[in-house]
Amino acid sequence: MTHTATTEPTNGRNGGAPAPPLIAIIVLNYNTPEMTDALANYLESCLDYPRKKLYVVDNGSARPPASATHRLPENLGFTRGMHEGYLIASREDAYDAYWLLNSDVGFEYGNDVLLHLARVLFSSEGYAQIAPQHNSPHRFMERATAEAQPVPYLEPTATLVKASTIGRVGFWDLELTLGWGVDYDYGYRVRQAGLLNVLTSRARVTHKEHKSIADFSDYRGRASAEMNAVLAAKYGADWGRIMSDESRVVPLVLTCDRDADLTARFVESFNAVRPATARPVVVIDTSGNEKLSARYLSLVAALDPRAVFVHPREPGESTYDSVQEAAGFALAKALAETREGDSVLFLEDDVRFSPKFPARLRAAGELAPDAGFLTFYLPGRGYGSPVVPPEKFYGTQCVLFPRPRVAEIVSNWADIKRRIPPGYDIRWSRFLAERGYRLYAAEASYVQHLESVSRLHGHPNHVSQAFLD
Repeated sequence: MTHTATTEPTNGRNGGAPAPPLIAIIVLNYNTPEMTDALANYLESCLDYPRKKLYVVDNGSARPPASATHRLPENLGFTRGMHEGYLIASREDAYDAYWLLNSDVGFEYGNDVLLHLARVLFSSEGYAQIAPQHNSPHRFMERATAEAQPVPYLEPTATLVKASTIGRVGFWDLELTLGWGVDYDYGYRVRQAGLLNVLTSRARVTHKEHKSIADFSDYRGRASAEMNAVLAAKYGADWGRIMSDESRVVPLVLTCDRDADLTARFVESFNAVRPATARPVVVIDTSGNEKLSARYLSLVAALDPRAVFVHPREPGESTYDSVQEAAGFALAKALAETREGDSVLFLEDDVRFSPKFPARLRAAGELAPDAGFLTFYLPGRGYGSPVVPPEKFYGTQCVLFPRPRVAEIVSNWADIKRRIPPGYDIRWSRFLAERGYRLYAAEASYVQHLESVSRLHGHPNHVSQAFLD
């Protein structure tokens, strides 16, 4: 097999555009020689990618394919066979990524699958592994809604995994020898590392499924039993919780279509820290502009929201007063979309996040019983204390509420508006303080205002000098 471009620099230091990532394609064969030979021929001759090397690893077959580059003396099972392929490749060259490819994959949707996978995967440091769309028992694998859609896990059929991910997270759990549970376990480990599993709408393959398994009913029973035993030992009898990326922290994003470039910067930054939260509730406020552009709506979709609501301009009210109502409207929607035990992370869409935000959010855990909220944004030099005096609090860029506090604000909103002057940062903080709750602040600012003019006040935003970049 030919290594097509080993002399090219991966970082482009010799001038010109950076070279594409160097990728090892690892195909594991077991008793499907004709199918594997056809796939190997396609990958060598037709797959459009400039820097690839193909490894066809035969997993102890009685009749190995002619295309085999390496033979294992016995059948090690799916996971350990793939691991041997990874070890063979990683010892030979410093690959940027490994494409772990089943032998029963078809490429009926074009020759540029790997090009698209690599471009999307390496477009963000936060992306750990990526897969194309394909038919799957996991129905979400069949259709992506975005170029880089965060998902809880990826079926290990055609996943492209960064070498840096394996260095940080490790390889698949070798105790899951038959392959079942690899998807759940590895997806969870990736998310725990603060990284993203990504499904892309840019590429599609087909999975012909189970061609190397003579008795699938027997295999299914053994694989299921192994998966349950291994994952229960690692995560407890309720290991099924690792199959979901649903954090108990639900973001509530208040946004408007005033500056799509600003929104795009927020979306990019938010998606980089997505593993720390559940899918967001998005409230689009049209107090200042009822027209929503196609680009803006595509940016909202890129947040992969669990629900989207539109707040119309309040009749007879100024833009400023209507925006105050939008904040109350947003909390009410978040309350309806969450459940007991959740926290609500209120976000405005004119911020970017510190890379340290996911770890700090996880460290916050369950807020203290006396917490009104915890703010992760510190204006200026900060408040100088972990407890903020209510008369000094301002800025609702990134505020974590226990859900019961949201319920109290929503149920008392009419009274709050009658007694406490706007804005909603003043109303929320004063009301919660009246009820005896403490307003907590993080020790540093984990979000920063994007350099812009405030959408609400019309003057430059306050910049935090305590931001952890």
